[in-house]
Amino acid sequence: MIYFDNAATSPPINIPQLFHNPSSPHALGINAERALRDARKKIAAILGSTDPDEVIFTSGGTESNNLAILGYALANSRQNINLISTPHEHPSILAPIKFAYERNWGTPHTKLVIPTTGPALVSISHVNHETGDINDINAIASDIKKIKPGAAIHIDGAQGFGKESVCLQNIDMYSFSGHKFHGPMGVGGLWIKKGIRLTPLQHGGGQENNMRSGTENVPAIVQMAIAAESACQNFTNNHTHVAQLNSIIRNLKSDLKDVTVNNLGGETSPYILNMSFLGVKGEVLVHALSEKGVYVSMGAACRSRKRAKPALELMGFAPEVAQSAIRFSFSPINTIEEATHAREIIFDLVKQFRKLMK
Repeated sequence: MIYFDNAATSPPINIPQLFHNPSSPHALGINAERALRDARKKIAAILGSTDPDEVIFTSGGTESNNLAILGYALANSRQNINLISTPHEHPSILAPIKFAYERNWGTPHTKLVIPTTGPALVSISHVNHETGDINDINAIASDIKKIKPGAAIHIDGAQGFGKESVCLQNIDMYSFSGHKFHGPMGVGGLWIKKGIRLTPLQHGGGQENNMRSGTENVPAIVQMAIAAESACQNFTNNHTHVAQLNSIIRNLKSDLKDVTVNNLGGETSPYILNMSFLGVKGEVLVHALSEKGVYVSMGAACRSRKRAKPALELMGFAPEVAQSAIRFSFSPINTIEEATHAREIIFDLVKQFRKLMK
């Protein structure tokens, strides 16, 4: 099996055996609470925060994005808040903005143009989940705050955390998701800068500083922190290795005609590579590769259930490019041999399909 769909989910490593309730007063509960506190410290340190209480653990990136967007919209709903994003963001950003608008909690904007009136929340990705384009989030946030100092900046870091460098100097909230960097599924978090006011979306026992009630998933949180620490410690080597994998697959562009690498032309993360083999539908190629034991995707897994225009079209790519696009997403545990073998399989399949279509 050659698994190049790590942007959808990456296989977990280092599973700890912790199952006690951190709110329990006995010794086992205290041990779980200590493990939870240590995990929070590790994540905060990776993000450059000196206050672990700024880290709220959630069930993953989608919940984190919803908490950031809807929690901020609810906290400012009486002030006609402006909800600013771009049309090619992840569904877990676009859907809550739409939800807030339908309930008159805020006004959506699909361009990074900052209105002069009313409070504003800007929600964008660190690394684009389709193409790997890296947003210079600190520079963008700095420019926005020069125009509107009170604007809140939320970053969806699902594809950036543990893979690209993070500077939160001008950022107010940053989401992350464990299973994108070899942590477990069903756990993630939201870093919330002190002073940012959110209305909780989940109520109960007051866990996570009253921001996310419910018994914490301690084993998953600890495992996520271990994976995050490993990604941080091996950051340079991982980046170099993944760039080699990316280059091997990318070179199909010189082996075959009518192949495009799809990005917006700026800096991109080597962890994601989007390519179109024109004349071959992406869906057909993905299924054919699956039968050969090579697993890739056509883009974000969360979009596969939605009948929406492809994200690439929303980014301005031609329909024929979007329809023939597939996404490779790499991991440090992928090997050079896997990339080389996958390249050979893709080359043969594309040649076969194009011959049949003639």
